[in-house]
Amino acid sequence: MKEEYLTTSSIDGKDICLSALGRVQTQALADDYLAFLFSDKVAVQDVHSGGAALGANAKTRPILWKYIKENWDALRSQLGGNMVVLDRFLRMSLTKFASHETAQDIESFFKDKDNRGYDRALGIIDQTIKASATYKERDTKVLEEWLSAHGYA
Repeated sequence: MKEEYLTTSSIDGKDICLSALGRVQTQALADDYLAFLFSDKVAVQDVHSGGAALGANAKTRPILWKYIKENWDALRSQLGGNMVVLDRFLRMSLTKFASHETAQDIESFFKDKDNRGYDRALGIIDQTIKASATYKERDTKVLEEWLSAHGYA
């Protein structure tokens, strides 16, 4: 997939490759993909596609968040030349979480940082995660009962 990304002349092809690569299932493959995603081989304006794919993947979502925290200064420098790019990357990477603990962790991480240019994204992330967490807490039991009653679980 990486070779296809590097050689395709199709703009859609590049996005498809980055999305497909985000379906990895192991820490090692996620780490390898993150190294590729933030290398000079991937255009800055395309990084959000990889973030969206990893963020939508339940197995890699926590890996991505850990990577963002551990590499924040480099990511901020690489993506922050255009705040729209950084804003989009954060929104697409972090909105699929569904726990109040993660919302608090994200809020704590960014609390003492200069968030100008992506502060609106942080608000959207916070509200989206908290809404998902509340929905999950409220409806998990009912949904499990329905799935079980209809032979899906």
